[in-house]
Amino acid sequence: MTIWFIPNVSIRPILGGVFWVGFLAGILFQLPISKARKNDSKYREKVALKRFRVFSNPPAIIADIALVISVIVAIVGVAVESIPDIVAFGGVFGIVLSLEMHGIFNGKNYAWLKK
Repeated sequence: MTIWFIPNVSIRPILGGVFWVGFLAGILFQLPISKARKNDSKYREKVALKRFRVFSNPPAIIADIALVISVIVAIVGVAVESIPDIVAFGGVFGIVLSLEMHGIFNGKNYAWLKK
């Protein structure tokens, strides 16, 4: 995914690696809390599984807006084609961070923590 968004060919592999390492690290950090939630005998899910939630609480609103802004910045960066490398790294960081925050704040684990 990130390979097509980066105009500088020399840093494409690095940015692709940064994206996927950050994405997988975010998932791995969520596994312990997910396991704790599933082992909680008092916790019962009262709502059906929702496939996609946005703007479900105040922190999620911030994360979702940041995700939209990050994607817009990435698209503009592709259109400009002359962005500095640091801006490309910042764009990938913004997408990864806001995507992970979207998953955390709109997910079942956050609802369980805030119960």
